[in-house]
Amino acid sequence: MRGASIIIPNLHSPHLGAVIDALRQQTIPPLEVIVVGQDRYRLVQDKVEVRSIESSTPLSPAQARNIGITYARGDICVFLDSDCVPHSTWLKHLLDRTWSDNIAVGGSIALGQWRYWELCDNIACFGSFLATAPPGDRPYLLSGNMAAATSLLRRVAAFDTRLRTGEDVDLSFRLRLAGVKLYFEPRAAVCHYTTRANARDAWMHMYAWGRDWPVVAERYRSLIGISLWDRLVRASPAIAAAAVPGLALRDALGYYASQPKLRCRYQALLPGIVWARIGWYTGVIHGQQQHKI
Repeated sequence: MRGASIIIPNLHSPHLGAVIDALRQQTIPPLEVIVVGQDRYRLVQDKVEVRSIESSTPLSPAQARNIGITYARGDICVFLDSDCVPHSTWLKHLLDRTWSDNIAVGGSIALGQWRYWELCDNIACFGSFLATAPPGDRPYLLSGNMAAATSLLRRVAAFDTRLRTGEDVDLSFRLRLAGVKLYFEPRAAVCHYTTRANARDAWMHMYAWGRDWPVVAERYRSLIGISLWDRLVRASPAIAAAAVPGLALRDALGYYASQPKLRCRYQALLPGIVWARIGWYTGVIHGQQQHKI
C-alpha cells in the first residue's frame, strides 16, 4: 500500500508521547504508526491511530524493528527511535527522496537539549549526522531516523538481531553491497533526547558502541578496508591506545571544520566531545581483544 509505515521500537521511553504527538503534526501524514516493545508509562494505549505490538519480554531495537517490518502495510518503512521527536517537515523530506528501491535515506539529529554532557553525547555519537551537516552520500545511516522501501528491507533480511549495537551500520553495509545508495537529508530532523547526563555516562555510551564495532567491521573488510590504526590495534594495542587522544581530537575538529554553524555555537563543547570519542576508540581496542579479531 502506498504510504509510510513509521516503526518505533520502545522500551519504556518517557518521550514516546511527545514522539507520537509530533507525528500528528507532520505536513505529510504517515499511513500508520507501529510501536513495538514495552510501554510501562502507557503512553500508547489511548492513541487510536497507533498500532501497538506489545512484547512479553524486552526486545532489542533490532528485534522490534524487524517485527515492525513484518507488520508494515506501507511501501516505505520509516524507522524512528522512541526518544527522537521529529520536526513537522521530517517525514516530507525523507519521503521526497525515498520513492525508489535503490536508495535509503537517513535524517539528521537536531540539538534540542542544552546540558553540557547531553550535547557532547549527541555530537560525539552523531557528528556527521547533525542538522548542521551537509547533505549527500554517507557510508552508513542511523536506524533511529531512516527510511527505505519495505520490499527492499524484506529482501535483505533487515536488521541482524545478534548484534548488541551497530545493527544499523551492518544493515547499511549490506544495502551498499546490494547496490543501494545511502543518502543523508539534514532537513529531515529529529531532536534526540539522550539520557547521558555526566562525563561517565557519555564515555560509557561511546565505549559500548566502540566495543561492538570490530564484529561489524570484520564482516565488511572488502567494503571498508582496514585502517592503519586498526592494524596497529592488532599488532600493538598499547601503541594504538597512545594514539587515541589524537584521533579523538581529529574527529571533533573534523565535525567543526565541516559544519561552520556547529563551530560557531558549540566551541566550548570540544573537551567533552573529545572525551566521549576517546571512549569509542577505547571500546574498539577492548572489543578487538575480546573477540580476538
